[in-house]
Amino acid sequence: MKIFTAHNPTEAHIVCELLKSQQISCEVRGEGIFGLQGEIPFGEQSEPYVWLLDVSQVDIARAIVGDYQQPDTGRVWRCHKCGESNEPQFALCWNCGSESP
Repeated sequence: MKIFTAHNPTEAHIVCELLKSQQISCEVRGEGIFGLQGEIPFGEQSEPYVWLLDVSQVDIARAIVGDYQQPDTGRVWRCHKCGESNEPQFALCWNCGSESP
């Protein structure tokens, strides 16, 4: 079953690898058609997608895809060791290497 439609093959592979890292069986399909955009109409029919191989894993797969699609709403955090400001995507302080709180 189609679990995610990507804007390009790279995005499809990123999502597929996120799913595989959680032992969810999937594969990228539709890459060949992506190169034909312009010859065929743009849209979901010409975009690559991630195909879920085991439908029993659909709930967890949707949760992972949903997390991927959510924008990072974290906040800048201040290192408790050196006081440096760090962006939310970093788990370690860029200045001293301490873990985020």
